[in-house]
Amino acid sequence: MPVLRATALAHAPARTVTGALIELAARRAHLVSVADFTVEALLPREPFRAARLTGQCAQTAAGTLVTCSFSWVGGVVDAMLTRTSVLSIATSLAEGAKARAEALADAPVVVGTVIVRDRRILAQQRAFPDSVAGLWELPGGRVEPGETDADAVHRECDEELGVGVQPGERVGPDVVLPSGKLLRIYRGTIPADATPVAREHKGLRWLRRDELTDVEWLPADRILLDCLVDLL
Repeated sequence: MPVLRATALAHAPARTVTGALIELAARRAHLVSVADFTVEALLPREPFRAARLTGQCAQTAAGTLVTCSFSWVGGVVDAMLTRTSVLSIATSLAEGAKARAEALADAPVVVGTVIVRDRRILAQQRAFPDSVAGLWELPGGRVEPGETDADAVHRECDEELGVGVQPGERVGPDVVLPSGKLLRIYRGTIPADATPVAREHKGLRWLRRDELTDVEWLPADRILLDCLVDLL
């Protein structure tokens, strides 16, 4: 199976570089899976015979090394015909992720919170604006000036759910929003006797692993479903 790869060194955190790679890959390929530092996607079947992209971001002392590898099924003729095109795509993705991630260094951040109870994840249904009303998302919101990410998680969950949340570890990569903001997800813990209430949303649901795809998520949250499954 032919394999081609290209690399670039980005001066940005690995999770942000991964998010930039997701944004670029989604424009020309079908995303298959997303993890903390790895992206899998498929190019259109023609003319690449479903070439598979594996994008990996590794934090090093010099920066984040992003590697874009393509593998595909085909004989020698196919490899010769597609080699130049596939290598060009791999190079543009690696270099593009580097440039995009570095440009996002000072981007505003929106935090989301993964709250797990009894092997279920809490999701909330948007009530507004009309363009996204009815879609589902994780609790959270924008990090205000002077706030840390943890401060924003605590404040937003208090405002939206009426419960105190203890922010925990990061979950998944950054996701680049259409507005240019970065969606950043954290694990959150609430007291065992706390009862979240939908203060600003249509409703709440506790979703089991096999129910995560039963609701229509906001596009950015949907990208991270693989990471949510891993938590359950």
